[in-house]
Amino acid sequence: MREVIQQLLQLFANRPRKWSHILRLVAAFICSPSSGFSNDDVTLNDNSMFPSCGGVFDLCGYADGRTGKELIPKAFERAMPFSEGMAAVRINGLFGYVDATGKVVIEPQFDLAGPFHDGFAEILVGQHTGIVAKTGKVVLEPQFARSTPVMGDVLVVRKGQYRQRRPPELEELAPFDGLFFEYQPMGLFSLTKGWLTADTYEFKPFERGRPTYVWARDLNSKQGRFGLMDQDGHWKIEPAFDAVQSLYDGRAVVSIKMKEAGTRRQLSGAVDADGRVVIPLAYDWLSYWQQGYSVARLNGEEGFLDTGGSLLGGRLFKKAERDLQGKPSKVLVDEKWFGISPDGSLIDAPEEKPYPFRRGEPIIPSKNTQCKFGASIVSKDGLWGLEGPDGRILVEPKFEAISCFHQGVTWVPDTAKNAWCPIGPNRKVRSKPDCLPAYYEFETPHYYPEKLDPDPFRSSVLWMQAYLKHGLDPSNPPPRLIGDGIQARGTISVSCREIIPCE
Repeated sequence: MREVIQQLLQLFANRPRKWSHILRLVAAFICSPSSGFSNDDVTLNDNSMFPSCGGVFDLCGYADGRTGKELIPKAFERAMPFSEGMAAVRINGLFGYVDATGKVVIEPQFDLAGPFHDGFAEILVGQHTGIVAKTGKVVLEPQFARSTPVMGDVLVVRKGQYRQRRPPELEELAPFDGLFFEYQPMGLFSLTKGWLTADTYEFKPFERGRPTYVWARDLNSKQGRFGLMDQDGHWKIEPAFDAVQSLYDGRAVVSIKMKEAGTRRQLSGAVDADGRVVIPLAYDWLSYWQQGYSVARLNGEEGFLDTGGSLLGGRLFKKAERDLQGKPSKVLVDEKWFGISPDGSLIDAPEEKPYPFRRGEPIIPSKNTQCKFGASIVSKDGLWGLEGPDGRILVEPKFEAISCFHQGVTWVPDTAKNAWCPIGPNRKVRSKPDCLPAYYEFETPHYYPEKLDPDPFRSSVLWMQAYLKHGLDPSNPPPRLIGDGIQARGTISVSCREIIPCE
């Protein structure tokens, strides 16, 4: 299920900021006792402490993921999920770590910081990553593009410079089971022994928690198949599979590609925790196992396959679907849906239930110059600043353009630097986070801000000015987003009424 959350995070990485709130609700639901999933299934944080952000400066603290009760006050610019009793937080533009009481236990000194795993966490300084221990000691000086803890003191590392993949406010150092977005060759590296393999491999997680093995394939190999590798870089199971998944309910889906009568076919089966094939590679497709069952597909039909390889009810159906908890739910027979009981008998179809999402707190802006939680962007003599919901001036109106506060900073154009730079709640310019070559208050996938000047910085300033002027006076035309012509066509105007949800 963690894979599902990570895929959702990636999918909505560039969506409007309201999506991050929706994803927090999804994860909070999954981790709740009533959801049917345990924290072993989705290890998003420790002790049900979940990041919670808000207030005029959009600062973050931690709340109980089930009740929403505040546990650590909102005092950080960014707050990452807890892992092994500690969480990475950003203070004055740099990341450090706090404990479960909110006390800073590793001083802010990193540009980005990841979760702890077996006592080690990946950190970013400049354009290279290294490793910090829970004691606060940097045990691997930043030198790699990625340095991700995976097994004890063994890391998956990639040479080169760190490459930012998402907007700064969403960028994070994903744990090992989030590295399916890393497509470049990597290698196993021990903090005590050094390199264990060449840096020519692709790795995927095999076990959750504290793994003993990882899936690996040598990208320089002619066949390029996956096998199981141990923490010394040796093969536990020789490469034999073209596609692999992680263990769920003691089973990991594996596949091979076959050529039959001039056509290609992929056959799927499963291995156990020792890498032994226990479900024959005979199916066209298998989902991961959950609540004891996988959805299996063969010759256009589907059914529920248990961990022993037996079909529920002894047969396949036209379609088979699981419920929110992963249990066999319903099957399609002769164009009619039926429920299916634990013994495989057909029963009345279960009643459809809505997703149990909770209502969110953020105020939905009603115009472009309104911010979440009540702050507003104000204008004076053609310059821009910020005002709190009580009328208090948060930032004097003296800038060509300005953003709402996001994660403890507002972004303003600095002509001398030809960049957008951050200002904190104290109204002072920050050295961190780094200044940006361009800034846009609103982004959406496959659309790009219209070009208003040959210089990207000036173009973004003009675009933001048009965005804000439309918020003050709707008769001013709003700026536009231009479709990429592939997955998005035409143009859309960035006004509250057209693409930003309004109250």
